[in-house]
Amino acid sequence: MNYPPVLTKRSFVNRFRTGEFGNRGPMWDTIGDFLDDGCKGLIHIRNRVAGGPTWYDIPAELVEVTYRDITLMGIPGSQLYFAAMAPTEKTVLQGEVIQSVNGIELFYTQVAKPMRDALRENAKQISGILALETLKFFLDPSSFDWMQILLERYEGHVIEFSTYGCCWGTIPNRNTVVWEVRMY
Repeated sequence: MNYPPVLTKRSFVNRFRTGEFGNRGPMWDTIGDFLDDGCKGLIHIRNRVAGGPTWYDIPAELVEVTYRDITLMGIPGSQLYFAAMAPTEKTVLQGEVIQSVNGIELFYTQVAKPMRDALRENAKQISGILALETLKFFLDPSSFDWMQILLERYEGHVIEFSTYGCCWGTIPNRNTVVWEVRMY
């Protein structure tokens, strides 16, 4: 099967929602979907625009008012979607992996914070067998196999992921979620 490249953030989000990229956190496409579901816990309001602002750790009961405040700042509601907050405090590895002419390249952190903040605080880069063995050590076997499949299917893409010290996401018994697949 031929998998088309991911050319835009909007295309990615649409394909992400269908589960094309594997394990992910629970998500809702619109504020209506979120409210209808009655989700509890902490929520992440995400942006469909690459590099756009994102809002973390919003208690479910404050999502509606936070959403309204964001749209009053001029960000269209159609640009936003909603996700359950991952168990960030249980992060063991997160970052970006690519398959390049040099083999596997891993840009990563082990800081237990949301990825943007964690990578700014302490990022490392490794490649080749060291990168491969690092992934193999931290990802459960099914997650590792899936990462290999993604790298093969989406040649020339960056796979952004987080791995936790517990299983979490929409596919049972997986400790790794894919946050984004994009061209590099």
